[in-house]
Amino acid sequence: MTADELYTGIKERIEKARALGVTLGDVVGKVSPNMPNKIEEEDYHVNVLIDPYTYYKFPYLGKIGILLGAIDIRTLYFVLLKVIGYERNDVKSYLFGQDNFLSNPEEENPGTLINSVTLKCEMLTKVDVLSSSDPSPADVILEPQSPVIIPRDQIVERALSLNRGSLKLGYLESSETGIKVSLGLDDLNYHMLIVGTTGAGKTSFIKDIISSLYLIEDEESKVIVLDATGDYYHVFLPPDISSKSVIEGTDAFEKLYGKMNGIDISVIFPLTRSWLKKYTRLSTTESITRAYFNLYVKPLLDHLNSKGVKVYSSLDRNVINISSSFWNSRLTLHPFFFRFKDVRNVIYRLNPYFTEQASHFLKIFSSTKEAKDSFTLDDFIKALDNAQFEKLKVHKSTVDNIMRGLYLLKETELFDLKAHRDKLGSVLSEKGKILIFDIYNGELDDFTQKILTNYFLDRVFAYKERQMRQGTLKGRTVFVIDEAHRFFPSLQGSEEDTNYVRRVAGKISTMMRLGRRRRIGFIFATHNPSDLNDIIVQLASTKFVFRITSSVAESMGISRTEARILSWEKNGVAFIISPWLKQGKMKISVPVPPPIGHYDLSKAG
Repeated sequence: MTADELYTGIKERIEKARALGVTLGDVVGKVSPNMPNKIEEEDYHVNVLIDPYTYYKFPYLGKIGILLGAIDIRTLYFVLLKVIGYERNDVKSYLFGQDNFLSNPEEENPGTLINSVTLKCEMLTKVDVLSSSDPSPADVILEPQSPVIIPRDQIVERALSLNRGSLKLGYLESSETGIKVSLGLDDLNYHMLIVGTTGAGKTSFIKDIISSLYLIEDEESKVIVLDATGDYYHVFLPPDISSKSVIEGTDAFEKLYGKMNGIDISVIFPLTRSWLKKYTRLSTTESITRAYFNLYVKPLLDHLNSKGVKVYSSLDRNVINISSSFWNSRLTLHPFFFRFKDVRNVIYRLNPYFTEQASHFLKIFSSTKEAKDSFTLDDFIKALDNAQFEKLKVHKSTVDNIMRGLYLLKETELFDLKAHRDKLGSVLSEKGKILIFDIYNGELDDFTQKILTNYFLDRVFAYKERQMRQGTLKGRTVFVIDEAHRFFPSLQGSEEDTNYVRRVAGKISTMMRLGRRRRIGFIFATHNPSDLNDIIVQLASTKFVFRITSSVAESMGISRTEARILSWEKNGVAFIISPWLKQGKMKISVPVPPPIGHYDLSKAG
């Protein structure tokens, strides 16, 4: 090839690259012809030059983290770029050097700002758009003078593989036009962890996901929320459309999925003897539902009505119906407590604070005639006399653990109440998509909440296991556990705390590992992952990091600069870190507040 032929060939490629750039976006600059570009083992950086006219024309420019694209002159590949820095100087700095110099503060010379801007960019992925290839790592050196563009949404989505499925999470934060980011529904089987400080948008985001699954999943699928914070039982109520921020959040969600006109939920409500005595004279389903409505739902309706959001309600047995000009929904209440005869065979694992020796003895004792003749927990405790312990040579410390554990179960007041009760199996087999396990409103202490959570997870896993073995497994089950560190902590204190941590860690590990085949996924949320059991952090494949301290963000894999910026971000902005993403992580903006009930009056009235 002669020099003339090479010159002509390069010229043709420059023209083709520019023409291709025009079809893929707005041409704003070129790869710098003055500064060397490098591609090394750990350095995929390129310098981009933008003229001042273009720089002032596009407000999008000038921000860290925005996305640009380059059309490489030699290969004609589209290479996606992320801006990681800028170099901007006044012309005077070239004339008088870089040293500071004094000038009249009243003097203004706009002309000295009419010079080019240099952008420091990281190369992300490359796409051979002419052959419709899939994106691959950007492992090419860009030719100087290669045209640089603000890429259109479609090429960004393709270059980053943003459209993985029907679970739309939000919008790419580095986009001005609202590029949608989504995951596949099967990605839920590999679990999610959401971290962030109070008010950063964690709960709003979870409610976005609940709303999304309600709209797109089939009738056989179910979202189960363990509500220990009082943030979820009222999701069936309409959003407070008197608030400007709520309207904005609802509009953002509707652009992803369309209009949300209501959501039907089922609520499992654990009863205690004290609650029944305090709030309802009768123990029928109707009276329990009416008490639940008056205590926990009506104050929120009064709040909405005071804001001018007119909402109507009616009660029909165990159903609370809600309607307004734009919303129709219902809550079906399922009262629950333990019947000893139903849990006698699992009493040895009902209290996670039992030691292994205590559990082993209780399992043996549960099959004896004395145990089978026990109709209540009181009967069972009385049947455990010294002769039983001496017969199996149970150590005194184990006896103490057994008796203390059984009395703690008794003090929960969850056993053998004289009231209506729905069976968990029947509730789980219902067609409803959203099931809330309300362990907040019943005024339950921390120990009682853990007992219920432990039991409920066991029952759901056993239910799914039975379906799988029978070949009747249908639909997906997604667990939502907010404030997850309360139930699956990392800290170990006393011996009993150690027993608890070991047992629940084993349980959640089993459910997360085996749950994939059983179509069980977990969504955990917490303030700080260091408070959470390591097993959860390791097994949650997709992580969302909302506003949080820089040190925590860095521990999750966010760079120091990104972590510092994130610590000052607005609500609803997060990094998603996932093996399903081409680049491993990206920054997104999610709809906040969510399109369903979201209030700070959980215990109003």
